[in-house]
Formats: sequence, C-alpha cells, structure tokens
Amino acid sequence: MRAPSNLQASLHAAIADLRDLARSDTRLYRLALRASLWLLPVMLGIVLLGFEMGPVPGRDCTGNVMGVDFTQVWAAGQAALRGAAAEPYDLPRHLQNLREAFGPECRFAWHYPPVFLLPAAAVAALPPPSAFLAWTLAGTALFALALRFAGGRAAIIIGLAHPLVFCNLAYGQNGLFTAGLLTLGALLVDRRPLVAGLCFGLVAYKPQLAALPPLLLLATGRWRCLGACIGTVLALCLAALLAFGTAPWLGFLGTLGETDRIILRQAAAGLDLNASAYGAVRLAGGPFALAWTVQIAASLGALALAWRVWTTCPDPLLRAATLLAAAPMLSPYVPVYDLAPLVPATVLLVVAARQAGGLRACERWLLVAAPLTAALRTGAEATGICFGLIFALATLACLAARTLPQPEPRGLGALP
Repeated sequence: MRAPSNLQASLHAAIADLRDLARSDTRLYRLALRASLWLLPVMLGIVLLGFEMGPVPGRDCTGNVMGVDFTQVWAAGQAALRGAAAEPYDLPRHLQNLREAFGPECRFAWHYPPVFLLPAAAVAALPPPSAFLAWTLAGTALFALALRFAGGRAAIIIGLAHPLVFCNLAYGQNGLFTAGLLTLGALLVDRRPLVAGLCFGLVAYKPQLAALPPLLLLATGRWRCLGACIGTVLALCLAALLAFGTAPWLGFLGTLGETDRIILRQAAAGLDLNASAYGAVRLAGGPFALAWTVQIAASLGALALAWRVWTTCPDPLLRAATLLAAAPMLSPYVPVYDLAPLVPATVLLVVAARQAGGLRACERWLLVAAPLTAALRTGAEATGICFGLIFALATLACLAARTLPQPEPRGLGALP
C-alpha cells in the first residue's frame, strides 16, 4: 500500500512544483537557462554527428538522405550552375535530378521563386555534405545574431535550444534564415531603416511570410524602410533575371496552379505538417470551403492585430514580437519549421514583460509549454489537432493581452 501512496504524493508534489514554477519569473528564467545550457550542446551534437556524419556517404545515422529537405535546394542550385535554371520548375526533370544525386526516395517539388536560385546556386558549388554543413552554420549564425539583438547572450542560449530550431537544422530547412531576417528587420526598423528594409526584402524567397512587413511599413509611414524593402526585392528579381534569364520566371508562373494542387489540395507533405488555420481545418476533416473561410478569418485577424499594435503601441519590442507572431498566420501553408519566428517573438515578449515589471500568468504558461513544440507534428498526426496553430494563437493572444488597451474596471462606487 505504500507504493501507491508514495506515487500519489510524488505526483501531487510535482504538480505543486509546476504551479509554483508558473508563478515565479525567477525560477522559470533559471530553469530555462539551465535546461538550455544542457540541451543546446546535445542538440547541436545530434545535428552534427547524427545528421552530418553518417556511416554511409551522403546519409545520416538514421539512413535517410543527409539534410532531407536541403537536397532539393542543392539540386536546384546545381541545375542553375550548369545553365538549366528552368529545370527545377519542370517537375519530372527536377525529380530525375534529385534521384540522380540522392536516390529514388528524394521526391520534392520546387515551389520557390527564381530569386531563391541565387543562394541555391552559391551553396551548390560545394559537395552536398559540405553544402549542408555551410547551410546549417549560416542559418544558425544569422538566427543567433537576431536573438542577440532581441535579448542578449542569454536569449541566444535559450532560443537556440528551442525544438523549432532543431526541426530546421535536422531537415536542412530555411526557417532560421526567415526568422533571423524578419527579427533583425523588425528590431532595426527605426534605428537603421535602410538595413531593416534590406532584411525584409531578402525574405522575398518566401513571399507568404514576407507579405506582412511592407503592409505595416505602409500603415505607419516608414517610407525609407519601405523603399529599401521594395528596392531589395526589385534588385533580387533583376539579379535572378540577369543570371538565369526569363525561363525560370515563366516556369515559376506556370507552376503556381500545380503548387496549389500539390501543397494545399493534395497535402503531399502531410496534413500534420501544415500549422495554418487552413491546415487545421483540413487535418480535422473539414471541407476545402470551410478551410478557406477559417483561413481568411485568421489572416484578417492577425493582420488587424499587427496593424493595431504597430499604429498604437509605443514599445518597439512588442511591435517586433507581434510582426513575428502574426507573419506566419497570413499564409494557408505554414509547415511547422516556418513557425521559427515564434521563438524570437517569445523572447521579445519576455524581455518587454520583464522591463514592464514581470510576466503575466498566461505568459509564464506559454513558456512552460514551449518545450512541447518538439512534438508538434507527432501530436497532430496522433490526435488530429493542429498543436502548431494552437501555439501560434497562444503567442498572439499573450501579445494582444499586453499590447491592446484594457477596459478600466468599474467599481461599485464609480460614477456612470
């Protein structure tokens, strides 16, 4: 009889300790820092040893192709280097290039605009293992720099230990580049408007995540930054046109309908991968019409919140955090690795809260739940619930509660 009693007592003690943790800023901060100091070297070791140095050349320790999603970046870059930049937009030819370079299991369609062929060609000048390592280090360095601007050295340690970072590194995705550029742009928009515009414009390779900053710059009259952003996009387009000709652009425009079919209607990457409002409805078995209706409502809601915060909130940290949290919500396709901007958004929320006197209860619980993002896709597949969207909405809700004006409580003796 003692074992159940001891187990029950231990369970009650654990719950009480968790509640105390969620009430104490100091304890929560110390735990996050200590856990990150342990997790960060483990995570980076897994990425470097497990995904970079498999026993078979070009394979990681699990037997999969090294940097699974990165393979198509390398293959597209190789096509561009040999003067065939339109091949990535010819799906059968692109799949053949992937098979020849990495094996028959590599089947990824290329959906990026031709401006992304510029960095793809640069990295494809290296052999695949070296290219993947360079890609990993560059994305990590840019993301760490953004975290340094957001919250100092401690923010680098805690932010890099986040599961969404591991997701990007393991798959060789570009989410860290996107999050890093958006974060730097949002933080430098007033101090260095031209540099901020450059950062925003460089996200043109992912138009669905690059759409929000120009709208907010327009709404707030930040003309120098907006001009730098538009100028950067035009310069990238011109560079891609001069380097690769018109064929990739014609191919890209011709594949937009195919992209909608493969990504949204067929969900070839898996319904559990898409963390958008559209994806949540489809994952739950809802029809396309309902999915689009919910997505439009979510996009308009996120845009309205970001617009309101950027036009009324005086705190630059909270404005930057809101942009980062709202940007993924505008797209009907948000694979979990593209939720990476939520990491610096949370860092900025914490920094702003500490400057204002301390975290609120909902913000502490958001931080307590952050490690659960390691199971975003697994949990969605097992339950049919889009936990990635819930995490994004919770972040936006915490930001809304802190940035939007709250109604004054009226006491019993208050005048009408």
